[in-house]
Amino acid sequence: MSADDSKPIKDNREYLVKQSEMLQATITRMASNSLAVKQLGLSIWTALVGFGFTNKTPSLFILAIISLILIALLDMYYLYLETRFRNNFNRLTELLCGFDDHAMESMQRLKGNFVKLENISIGKEFQMYTSTFRSWANLPYLVIIVITLVIFVNN
Repeated sequence: MSADDSKPIKDNREYLVKQSEMLQATITRMASNSLAVKQLGLSIWTALVGFGFTNKTPSLFILAIISLILIALLDMYYLYLETRFRNNFNRLTELLCGFDDHAMESMQRLKGNFVKLENISIGKEFQMYTSTFRSWANLPYLVIIVITLVIFVNN
């Protein structure tokens, strides 16, 4: 990074630090939203499976799986957004610490606003979204779906 590149960073350091604080707050909010969605999904699943046992209605087990899958997709969306905001936070941290060789390109591309998500290609965006399927955060959904299928088959 040349001396000319570091001058705008030094001039805007306080602004960029505030940006990093806003990014941390956004990431925390996404993580808490993800947790709230997991709790909601487990509550809905428990209610539907409980009614399915009580009423001996197999269609409630299917409804439990469908509702859990829909809530899992919403949770994966929050996880995807959290990942994108973390990438922005990491880029901003590298910029502030002087580790980013392309600091000015990042700053110009986002017009100095790291809280705004960077536009990326649809293929890369789809790849990032599908990578959330492989996240450990989705393990509870997979376990619950398997349990529901076992209960449904044995019922």
